[in-house]
Amino acid sequence: MNVNDIVAEKIAAARRRAEETKRRRAALTAARQRGLAHRHAAKLRRQADRGDTPTTDEPTVAQQATTDDLRGAEDHAGVGQPPTAVTETVTDDDIVVEVTEAEWHAAASRSLARLGLTYAELEDQARRRDFVSAQAQVLWVSIGGTINTQLLEDQ
Repeated sequence: MNVNDIVAEKIAAARRRAEETKRRRAALTAARQRGLAHRHAAKLRRQADRGDTPTTDEPTVAQQATTDDLRGAEDHAGVGQPPTAVTETVTDDDIVVEVTEAEWHAAASRSLARLGLTYAELEDQARRRDFVSAQAQVLWVSIGGTINTQLLEDQ
């Protein structure tokens, strides 16, 4: 074996490690985005159930940390349909909240109205990666790609 063969093997091994690292990071990022989408959807449902409306334009520390970490969050893989069941741990017992597609779209519609946006405007902001507010970006992470615009228009 000569020096060129050894160098070529080391380069190939480094490329394999780099590829594996990219795949692992992509899988973790996709899982994180799915988790965040489910978390935000649950938050929207809780707010809709309580009738909460945001009272300030300033994002909370948690929202700011989330939005700072979510540049390009519209690429959250695996989120193609509205969630049908979300499990939250409140105590030792698990509570399962089931949401129909109509309820999902109603919550999305209320959230869009609260921000003064249409789904098309929010989608355009996501495409440009230039959201008008942190709340708009969080909403996109929650509902982006899961909305049937015909059902949204019917409401």
